[in-house]
Amino acid sequence: MSYRPYYPAPNAGRTPGFLAHLPPVCAWMIKLNAGVFIFFWLLRPVGLSNLLALSLAGIRAGYLWQPLTYMFMHGSFPHLLFNMFTLYFLGPETERAMGSKHFLAMYLLSGLLGGLGWLWLSPDPYAACVGASGAIFGILAAFATLFPRRELTLLILVFPVTAMAWKVVAGLALIEFILARADPSSGIAHTAHFAGAFAGFLYIDQLFESTLLRRLWARLRDYLAQRPHAPRPAPPPPDQAEVDRILDKITAQG
Repeated sequence: MSYRPYYPAPNAGRTPGFLAHLPPVCAWMIKLNAGVFIFFWLLRPVGLSNLLALSLAGIRAGYLWQPLTYMFMHGSFPHLLFNMFTLYFLGPETERAMGSKHFLAMYLLSGLLGGLGWLWLSPDPYAACVGASGAIFGILAAFATLFPRRELTLLILVFPVTAMAWKVVAGLALIEFILARADPSSGIAHTAHFAGAFAGFLYIDQLFESTLLRRLWARLRDYLAQRPHAPRPAPPPPDQAEVDRILDKITAQG
């Protein structure tokens, strides 16, 4: 995935290191994820992996840190590469627009919510979830909310598809939602992706008070108010005999 830069990054024209031009949170997240992957790839500590990877059995056993630690582990190099590639290209501008503190909070919240969403729908209590994909989908949603008309290029198989950011991210979220419902035991945490994207969108919407949710709700209310309502049936006419009986009673007794 690539995007057309909105403005030149700091230190443009220089020849910094690979991560020197990135804002602090993006740079540290790439270093941390890469370092953890190298550590587990070289040493292969199976026991430690079971303690840090997210699983329903682990949460039941009291490993309450797993919704945080799982997002810094990756099962394969392509998995790590895709996540860090997205973070490298879309994370810096998102972090500069939000501020580093809010970007870090949004990153962690997206990962946490993604992990909890996966736990909620996980069909196997002993299945393990690893990866920063929930947090990365949060960044995708945040970027698309901040810059909805920016063009993104997504490589589908071997065909590049270019569209506005909000269309690309909305399409990805819809695909993840469909796949999560169609095959929850596929081995891919589609639920974590969808939940992470929702967390990123919601954080940006509340942070900048863009009121997108309020506008959507207002449009829905206006639409429902303008819909033609079925006429209510007229009440049945009163029973004349009953009316006469009541009038006679009033005349006789006051």
